[in-house]
Amino acid sequence: MLFATKKRILCVDDSADNNELLSFILDDAGYEVETAQSVTEGLQLARCGDFKLYVVDLCLSDGNGFELIEKIREFDRSTPIGVCSAQVRESVQEEAMRVGAQAFFTKPIDIDVFAKTIAELLAAHE
Repeated sequence: MLFATKKRILCVDDSADNNELLSFILDDAGYEVETAQSVTEGLQLARCGDFKLYVVDLCLSDGNGFELIEKIREFDRSTPIGVCSAQVRESVQEEAMRVGAQAFFTKPIDIDVFAKTIAELLAAHE
């Protein structure tokens, strides 16, 4: 019997609590999750991991999510990226899409919408 490999997702958020919540939601949905709390750590993992999706916060300890997305896009032009942020202004959401994100999730997170959108992004990228 063959076993399907779980799709790997990288979550980058400066809050350990937020990373734990996202990990719980995604793990419960059947994904393998790694977390990072900074641009530096997230970029290091993104470069050496085989991730099928990235979830990025905009406020990070050593930079911001826009910078991280731009750096990921330098070596990975196609993997879907979702932004998860408390910054809800339309201009912020537009900037996230401009630098390479495909989805924007506002905090506090709607678990059902989040899980459904993640599944849709992954299915569209297969």
